Amino acid sequence: MIPWSGNPVQGTGQVNPVFTGTRTEGFHVIATDDQSVLLGFSDTPNGSAVFTTDSNSNGFLDAGDVFNAVTLREGTSLKALETSVQRSFYITSRTEGFALSATARTLGPSDALNRISSLDRVVFDYNITPRGNDDGMVFGGDATDGGFRKLGNFNTLGTLTATNERIAEFPNAIRLRASADLPEQSIRFDYVYGFENYDLSLGAGDLRYQIEFDFFRD
Repeated sequence: MIPWSGNPVQGTGQVNPVFTGTRTEGFHVIATDDQSVLLGFSDTPNGSAVFTTDSNSNGFLDAGDVFNAVTLREGTSLKALETSVQRSFYITSRTEGFALSATARTLGPSDALNRISSLDRVVFDYNITPRGNDDGMVFGGDATDGGFRKLGNFNTLGTLTATNERIAEFPNAIRLRASADLPEQSIRFDYVYGFENYDLSLGAGDLRYQIEFDFFRD
């Protein structure tokens, strides 16, 4: 969230960033720099026998998390369970329409799993929530959807590996009316990503990737 004051476009105002994790509305816990998403595995066709224990149920890998013992039998097929991660951020615009682009890239050294081709198996989807209440922070009451429309067919992170893939447009301003409450002038952009079909044949390793969003005026 960036409080708007003055007129930054003309260079006469100030933009004071408020960084993710510093707000106090009681948001859910977020990952630290050294945490990863916790994968659950099943050894049954219907995915009911999970042998991952998430000690604090936060969905991230912590020191107290464990893999419980499992017995491998003839015909056992290991597969990943729910591996999707949902994220969101809030956006608004005062008078301008704009576009949103996204780029995905791998980080760190390459290994059997940490390679650019692995991103083809990481599904990706996105949409907006025009208004709602997030842990006590009401948003969207003084906003429109900005004419939001999806562009292209970006359904995996592998489709986002080129520079600045334009994924959405907001041709109209989002702010509906003047308001002292910035969240009320904002809408929420939601995106989800994760392995759709991962099995051990894809190799072991540490897949590290980054999704970067950019905003720009046409």
